[in-house]
Amino acid sequence: MIIFVDGIDGSGKTTLIRHLASSLNHNGTEVAISSPLWRYLPMIAAPEQFASWVVSTTGAKVAKALIKAMIDRLDGLRDLSLTQERVHLVDRGPKTVYASAHAHAHAHERHTALEPLREHLAASVRTLTAVQPCVAIELGQGEKVLQIALSRLTSSQTVTPKYLGYLQAFAAEMHTSGDWPGLPTQRISVSSSVEFNCVAVIESLCLSTITNDHAHAVGDPRPWA
Repeated sequence: MIIFVDGIDGSGKTTLIRHLASSLNHNGTEVAISSPLWRYLPMIAAPEQFASWVVSTTGAKVAKALIKAMIDRLDGLRDLSLTQERVHLVDRGPKTVYASAHAHAHAHERHTALEPLREHLAASVRTLTAVQPCVAIELGQGEKVLQIALSRLTSSQTVTPKYLGYLQAFAAEMHTSGDWPGLPTQRISVSSSVEFNCVAVIESLCLSTITNDHAHAVGDPRPWA
């Protein structure tokens, strides 16, 4: 099973992934944490280079690079062995990456620059979900998410006006866009404790009894009730 963890910067994606990995390993489920998205960006050699690359690059180029990186990431996940009884945790799913790209691009660039790539990304998602059971966990939506994320981010870094504008556009796109087609999504509260959310995810996905039954993992709506 592949679990994408979605949400804006500061929403708690990395923390949730770390707790999920620990809890699942403790319960005897083998877990792998997917490589971060920056590793699929050829112009980035280390995570600390990301901010300077964004500042020195046009919004359209950043947006295109992010979506292309996500497509490469999905293609790699598609090639995982179906015989592996393993949960793969992925920080940032298709919805998050596209919303981030959308926030980076200027309004007049979004249709011409992003729509063809969105179709390519959607095709990669369909190809992946056809061979691997996939779900998305989204950490909240709306203004409350942005407020909480900002309080976390400002405690550890400087939030510049430009970065704030990006975060506002990012949160707005996450809020207004629907679930990614073909990818079942569970929303959890960004204000709940990570321990509570971790338990909620494990119970809702029936991960304590996870199997390789693709049809049940993807098609059966009961885990999302």
